[in-house]
Amino acid sequence: MNTLLTNPRVFVLLIALIIVSGLTALNALPRDEDPRIANRYAFVMTTFPGASAERVEALVTEPLENRLREISDIKHIDSRSSAGFSSLTIELVEQVGINQTKAVWAEVRDKLEQARSLLPRGVANPILEERRSYPFTLIVALTWAFDAAEPDLLVLGRYAQELQSRLRSLPGMDYIAIHGGPEEEIVVDVDPARAALLGLSPHAIGSAVLQADAKVTAGEIHNSRLRMAVEVEGALDTLERIRQIPLRQSVDGSAVQVGDVADVKRQAKTPARDLAIVDGQPAVVVGIRMLTDQRSDLWSAKVRVALASMQQQLPANIKLKTIFDQEHYTSNRLQQLTSNIVLGFLLIAAVLLFTLGWRAALIVAAALPLTALFAFACMNFTHLPIHQMSVTGLIVALGIMVDNAIVMVDTVHRYKREGLSGQEATLRAVKHLWLPLLGSTLTTILAFMPIVLMPGAGGEFVGGIGLTVLFSLLGSYLVSHLVVAGLAGRFLVRDEGAGWFYSGMSMPRSSAHIRQSIAWALANPKKVLAMVAFFPVLGFGLGTTLPEQFYPPTDRNMFNLEVFLPTASSIDKTKALTERISAEIETVDGLKSLHWFIGRSAPSFYYNLIQGKDNSQYYAQAMLTTEHFSDVDRMIPMLQQRFDELFPEAQIILRRLAQGPAYNAPVELRLVGFDLGLLKKFGDQLRLRVMAIDDVVHVRTNLSEAVPKVWLSVNENMARAGRLSLTDIAGQLHEGIDGVITGSVLEGTQSLPVRVRARGQKQVDIGGVHSWLLVPGDTHTAAQPIPYVSLGDVSIRPALGSIPRRDGERINTVQIYIRDGVLPATVLDRVKQSLMEQGLQLPPGYRLEIAGEDAKRDESVDGLVGSMGMILVLLVVA
Repeated sequence: MNTLLTNPRVFVLLIALIIVSGLTALNALPRDEDPRIANRYAFVMTTFPGASAERVEALVTEPLENRLREISDIKHIDSRSSAGFSSLTIELVEQVGINQTKAVWAEVRDKLEQARSLLPRGVANPILEERRSYPFTLIVALTWAFDAAEPDLLVLGRYAQELQSRLRSLPGMDYIAIHGGPEEEIVVDVDPARAALLGLSPHAIGSAVLQADAKVTAGEIHNSRLRMAVEVEGALDTLERIRQIPLRQSVDGSAVQVGDVADVKRQAKTPARDLAIVDGQPAVVVGIRMLTDQRSDLWSAKVRVALASMQQQLPANIKLKTIFDQEHYTSNRLQQLTSNIVLGFLLIAAVLLFTLGWRAALIVAAALPLTALFAFACMNFTHLPIHQMSVTGLIVALGIMVDNAIVMVDTVHRYKREGLSGQEATLRAVKHLWLPLLGSTLTTILAFMPIVLMPGAGGEFVGGIGLTVLFSLLGSYLVSHLVVAGLAGRFLVRDEGAGWFYSGMSMPRSSAHIRQSIAWALANPKKVLAMVAFFPVLGFGLGTTLPEQFYPPTDRNMFNLEVFLPTASSIDKTKALTERISAEIETVDGLKSLHWFIGRSAPSFYYNLIQGKDNSQYYAQAMLTTEHFSDVDRMIPMLQQRFDELFPEAQIILRRLAQGPAYNAPVELRLVGFDLGLLKKFGDQLRLRVMAIDDVVHVRTNLSEAVPKVWLSVNENMARAGRLSLTDIAGQLHEGIDGVITGSVLEGTQSLPVRVRARGQKQVDIGGVHSWLLVPGDTHTAAQPIPYVSLGDVSIRPALGSIPRRDGERINTVQIYIRDGVLPATVLDRVKQSLMEQGLQLPPGYRLEIAGEDAKRDESVDGLVGSMGMILVLLVVA
C-alpha cells in the first residue's frame, strides 16, 4: 500500500488500468433495452380436427398434462381445450436458471414424443413453442406497394420466407418468426355431384392422387462397375400433372381423370389461420430477434443493411417496411439515463466546489468517472449487459460514489493543515479510515443485497440495479484509498487562499449549532435513539395505509389494444370489426401508426406481453404507436369510453405498457372445481357482481360461452340400406368439408401439400347441409349418390367453446380490467369488500383464488424479503 501511494509510476499505471479496462468494457458489453430473464414459459399446441372440446380435453390435453407432470422442474400447466385444438402453457419453477432452460425444454420435447402413442388417431403431433417469451428486436412487414392492385398474400409469403432464410445466416441471430403468412397449398376442389354420380368420394380421389405421387425409390441396381438408383417417373410436380391422374377406366378404354371432376388450383388455405394488417393493408410480418451477447446498435445496423439489400431485389410492387425497432427505444432510454448521469455529475461537482474548494472538488469529482469505469469493468467480468436496470443502478449509486472520496479528501486536507507532509497525511488518512469506510461501504452494499439475491424472474430483471450499485460502491472504496488519497496528498495545499473558491464555504454560526447538537446527542443517547427510531417506525406504520403499485407503467409511446368477440366468430367478422375500430382511432390526434394481428397474438414488442392466443379467430391485437408518450395518457381513457359505446358486440380493452411480470388482467379471481356447469354459474355471479364496482371497465371469464354446433341425427337403418356406417358418413363429410392431404408438389425447395375436398361444402349455409351427397360404400362402379336428407335430420345445439384447466383442475378465471390510472390494489380491495359483504357460497371441493397483478406482486415481495433475516445479521456484524 505504501509503495502504491508513494510510487508515481505505479500510481499512474493504476489510473490508466482503470480507464482502459472501463472503456474496453463499455465498447464490448452487450446492450439491450431490458434485461433478458430465463425463458420459463412455453406453449404446446395440438390439433385434433373435428373433435369437441370435451373430447380434446379427455383424449389430448389430459394425457399430455399427465406425462409432462413427471418433470419436476414444471411449476404450472395451464391448458385450454377447444373444438379441434389443445393449447398448453408451461411455466417452470424459479430455480431453473437462464442456462438450464434449454435442457428442461429438451426433456419436455422427449415427454411429448413419448405421449404420442397415447393420443388417438387423427391427432397431429404436439408442437412445442419455447421461444416466444422475449420481445423481438426488429419487426418488418412486406406489403403491396400499389393500393389499386389486389395484394397477393402468396407472393408476400414466399418473399417473407426468403427474407427469413437470408437473415438466419447473419451473426448474432436468435429467432425469426412469420406472422400473417398464408399457408400455401394445392387444392383439388371436387364437384360433389359429378363425383358422386361416378361413385367417387373425396377419399377415393385423394387415394388416387396419393398413389400417383411417385416420390419413392424403386430400388438400386448394383453391378461390377457401378450402382444406380431406380425411380418411377410421375411424381407430382405441376398442377397439370394432378389434373391428368386417372380415376376410373371405362370399357372403351377412356378414363375419368381428376381434371374431369375437380378444379386444381394453387391457393392459400381457408379460412386463414391468422392475418396481419399494417397501416390498413394486408401484409406478412417478420419478427427478428438478436442473441443476448450482441450490442443492439451494431447488430441492428447489420440487419438494416441486409433489409436494404433485400428491398433492392424485391419487385417494384412489394415494399419492405420496418414497423417496430427496439433499438430506437434502447438508444432513447440509454441517452436519457446517460444525461441523468452527466447532470448528476455536474450537480455534485458544483456542490463540491462550494463546500470544499476548487482543488478538493476536482479531486473528488475525478473519483466519479473512475468509479463508473471500474463498475463497467466489473460488469464486463460478470457478463452483466448494459440495459435500463444496470444503468439505473449507476444513477442510484451516483450520490454514494463520492462519499468515501469526500471523507478521504477532507481527512488528508486536515492532516496537511496540521503540518504533516503530503505523503505522511496520505498514509495516516488511509490507516485511520480504511476500517470505518469499509464498515460503511459494507452496510450500504448489504442494503442492496436483497435485490441481488432476489430469486426467479423478478431477481433476474431488477438484479442489475443491485449489482451495479455493488460494483460502484466497491469501486468507490478502492478508488478513494488508492487514487483519491494519493491525489489529495500531492495536490492539496495547506493555505491556498481565502474565499469559498479556494477552501469552500465557511458557516461559523451553523458550525456552532452543529457542535452543540452533537454535544447534546452524546450527553443524551437514550433520547437520541428514541427520536431516531420514531420516524422510521411511524413511516412503517403509515406505509400500510398507502395504495400499492409494485409495477409502475412505462413511458413508452405505445399501448396495447385487444379485441374479444364471441368465441364462435369467424376471422372475417373479426377483421371487419377491426376496420371499424381503425376508422375511429384514425380520427384521434397523436396517432403515429396502427397495425393489427388477427387470429393470434401480435409479435411481442414488449417483454411482458402474453403470447399463446393461437387458433383464436375471435381475437385481435393491435400495435399502436403515438407521436409522444404523453399522448397515451390522453388517448386510452377517451378511446375506451368511445369503444364501449360504439361496439357493444365486442370487448375492447386498452392498456398501457407496464413494468413487471406478465399477467392476463390486472385483477383476477380464479374459481377451481370440477363441474363445468357450476364453474360457469359461479363465474357469471362473480362477473355480474364485479361489474357493479367502481372503475371496472370489462370483466371476462375464460370458461367461454357456448358455441353453436351442427348435429346430424342419422337413421342407422336407412344408412345400412345404403351400405354406409356412421363412421363412413362422418369420414366422408370430414374429407369433403375440411379435405384431406394426399401428397405434395415440389417447387424448388418448397413442398406444397395437396388437399382434396368437396367444392363449397365448407362455406355452405345451414340449409345446404341437407343437400350433401354421400357415396355408398363397398362399390367400385358408378352408384347413385345418396343425399343426406334421406338419411337423417340436422339441428343446431350449443356446445362448450373451450375448457380451461390449471395443474389438472378445471378452472374459470374472472379477468377484471380496470380504468386507466386506477391501481389494481384499489380495485381488488373493493372486490374483496364486496365478497365479504355479499358472500359467495361455494360447495365442497370448490375454491376461490386471487390471481393477476396481486399474486405476481406477492411472489416478488416474498422473493425480495426472503433474505432479509440473513442481511440483518450481516449488517450487525459489519
